[in-house]
Amino acid sequence: MIGVLGAVLMIGVLITVHEFGHFVVAKLSGVKVEVFSIGFGAPIIKGRIGETEYRLAWIPLGGYVRMLGHDPTDEPEPQDRGRSLYDKPPLVRILISAAGPGMNILLPLLIIPPLVWLAASYDEVADNQIGGLDQAMPAYTAGLREGDAIVGIDGEEISAFWQIKREIEDYTADDGALDITVERPGEGKKTFAVTPAARTITDPLLGFTRTEYFIGYMPAFLSNIVAIKDPAGPVAQAGVQTFDRITAVGETETPRFVDVERALAALAPGETAALRIERDAPLIGEGASLGERFPFLQRIDRQTLSYTAPPAGTPPGIRTASTCIRTLDPDHPAAEVLRVGDCLLAVDGREQSLGAFLGRELDNSPEAQKQVTLLRDGETLTVPLARKEFTYSDPFAGEQTTSLPGFTFPGGPDAIVAARMVENKDRFAHGWYAATSGLARGFEQTARVLGGLFTASVPANQLGGPLSIFYVAGESARRGIEDYIGMMVMLSLGIGLFNLLPVPLLDGGHILVAGVEMVTRRPPSKETQIKLMYVGLALILGLFLFATFNDIMRMLRVFAAG
Repeated sequence: MIGVLGAVLMIGVLITVHEFGHFVVAKLSGVKVEVFSIGFGAPIIKGRIGETEYRLAWIPLGGYVRMLGHDPTDEPEPQDRGRSLYDKPPLVRILISAAGPGMNILLPLLIIPPLVWLAASYDEVADNQIGGLDQAMPAYTAGLREGDAIVGIDGEEISAFWQIKREIEDYTADDGALDITVERPGEGKKTFAVTPAARTITDPLLGFTRTEYFIGYMPAFLSNIVAIKDPAGPVAQAGVQTFDRITAVGETETPRFVDVERALAALAPGETAALRIERDAPLIGEGASLGERFPFLQRIDRQTLSYTAPPAGTPPGIRTASTCIRTLDPDHPAAEVLRVGDCLLAVDGREQSLGAFLGRELDNSPEAQKQVTLLRDGETLTVPLARKEFTYSDPFAGEQTTSLPGFTFPGGPDAIVAARMVENKDRFAHGWYAATSGLARGFEQTARVLGGLFTASVPANQLGGPLSIFYVAGESARRGIEDYIGMMVMLSLGIGLFNLLPVPLLDGGHILVAGVEMVTRRPPSKETQIKLMYVGLALILGLFLFATFNDIMRMLRVFAAG
């Protein structure tokens, strides 16, 4: 029931917003609006205010604003002369037609800020403390370190992670270095010049690429899962193995990798300390292959080891395991060149020390073979790595093809220590940032999907109609308010951009006709308008039938799946 009500409400909002845009601009332009209807078909209720009849109709799959002159066969009454749509200049008609899609495109700016301002889930946000740093990226090379709290960027006060994201996302190549001020425990404030690095990102779903800027950090800390960098190093000699979790050094608890590093560094040369570790061991017999292939079939083996600190200046011989291969598909080509426990260091010569950044490099241009540099048993190797295409059946989307690397890094709650949460002190600015950044991402994604449908880079069977819209709207309502708002934003952008297509009867078609009139200085004849109306009707009807066929096949798969 929640899904049905949520779907009806969402579609109603999207329709109302769209038609309201047309309605307001038409009224302001002096065009007579005869009917404002939410839904099609016979009205459930209707009423007249002034010259306009307002309706709520039975079929909640659309709506319309009927303006005098919209139908080429309209004959205005004498008292309405000059108030017909085609009595208005082309520019006015363009504004009226664009107002509906424009309202859909701007809807995120109306609904996301109130969500951030009012929802309890935004009472607290990730703080400004640096958790993980990629040692090949600008933040680390400039001098920032784990545990630093970023308190200012170019003079702007910073107290939360989202503010840092905002500053980085606003960065352009012409901005030069950013002055990043940090508060370092025991050392006070320090300012570093950090120039964000440009990285190419490949969209995992649509395959398009874009350039983004990064300084190379994340708010969550890497957990205490370690990898052996030097098999002859002191930590390995104590008995620690790759993927062990060092939970304490002596009496010092070490929940984070940086805590492990600091606790080991604090020991005097020759000092002996107990290392408490946790190690995943096979659940079914020692060395059982099932436990190796399926990590969830494992138990935790807790041990205490004796560690002797090396001479001053000697490294302990460990690194974070965030880029180390935890599971490996034996049937994937990657298994021919990789092993469980290999720690990846670079892709095509580009070094990265955080799994998130190295994973992005692997995902870029997935069709291309990569040269991967790795650490194995203390030695550095470079091997070729190709992805394998994999076809799967999605109940909603149908047959899908993706490419998989064939391995995974450590993941889940064991791999990171969550960022510290603090009070959201500037919810107004946070709401506006969430809306504008979400609008930019959603607009690009939606535009590329629509473009892909017409260039065949997105399969035509992905086109959805009213049933699909109703289904995804209902499912998002069941998952919660944030998913619901996110789906409303995406559908609103889709409706807005689709209506801007230059097809007769769509808003984009009206804009095109008015634009041609502006150039030729000749209004279209009634005969031309009627022909365009029939052409548009045929195109839209054909598109509707095709989308409905996709919807029916999609719903059959969904119901068959359970």
